Amino acid sequence: MGYAISLLAYYLMYGRLLQLLPALFFLGAIPVVIVLGASREMARYWIPFVTILLSYEALAGVVGSYAASRGVFSVYPADRMLWGFNLTGWVQSTFSSAVMTQVTTFFYTLHFPLIVITCLVLWYSNRKVFGKYMAAMVMTSYACLATFILLPTAPPWYQGVAVDLYQSASAATLPNSLARFMFSFESDKFAAFPSLHGAYAIIFSYFMIKLHRRLAFVAVPVTLAVLFSTIYLGQHYLIDLVGGAVYALIPCLISERLNVVIPSK
Repeated sequence: MGYAISLLAYYLMYGRLLQLLPALFFLGAIPVVIVLGASREMARYWIPFVTILLSYEALAGVVGSYAASRGVFSVYPADRMLWGFNLTGWVQSTFSSAVMTQVTTFFYTLHFPLIVITCLVLWYSNRKVFGKYMAAMVMTSYACLATFILLPTAPPWYQGVAVDLYQSASAATLPNSLARFMFSFESDKFAAFPSLHGAYAIIFSYFMIKLHRRLAFVAVPVTLAVLFSTIYLGQHYLIDLVGGAVYALIPCLISERLNVVIPSK
C-alpha cells in the first residue's frame, strides 16, 4: 500500500508514472502465499527483499529523465564489431513469423513471474539457498541501476536497427485499453545494457540448478528462450545479454560466500 501511494504521489506531482507492473506481480502472489500457509516469519524475510526490488524498479523509471538531459549511449557499434554484422536484425528477419512472435512475447514477459516462482520454490525447499538468491538479486539489481544511470543505453528498436516486435505483437493481440495500460508500465527504454531480463533469467537457472541438478532440464530451456526472445523482439543486442550474464554471475558467486541465516521454522 505504501509503495502504491508513493507512486500515486509521484504521478500527481510530476505527471509521470513510474513502474508499477512489478508491484502487480507481487500483489498477485499474495493470495498464493496465503493458500500455501505463509506465516509472519515469511513476511519478515520477504518484505525487505520485495521492497528493495520494487524500489529499484521505481527508480529505474528515472533513467529516461537523465538520458533526456545527458544523451543516450549506443552499444550497436560495439555489438556489430564483435559479431561482424547486425545480429539482432538478422535474427528477426531469419526467424520472423506470427507464431514465433507470440511465443517469444510470452517468454519475454516471464521477467518478473520467474522471480516470484523462484522465491516460492526456494523458500519452501531450501531456506539457505533462498537467502543466497535474495542477496544475489539485490546486488544485481542495484549494480544494473547504477549502470543505467551512469550510462543510459538505447535498445535496437529505438535506433532503427530492429523492429519493436514486442509492442506490435501486444498491440495486435490485446484490447486497446489493456495494451495502453501495459505499455504505461513498460521498462525504461534507455536501460538496455546490461539486459535485466537476461540477468534475472540467468540467476533463475543458477539457483534452480543449485537446488537440484535435474531442474536444469526445465530452467536452462526457459532461460535460453527468454534470452532469445529479447533479441528476436528487438529489445536487446547480444552484447546486452553478455553484460547481463556478467552482472548476474558475479553476485551469484559472491552470494556463495555469504552466510545468510534464515531459520527453517
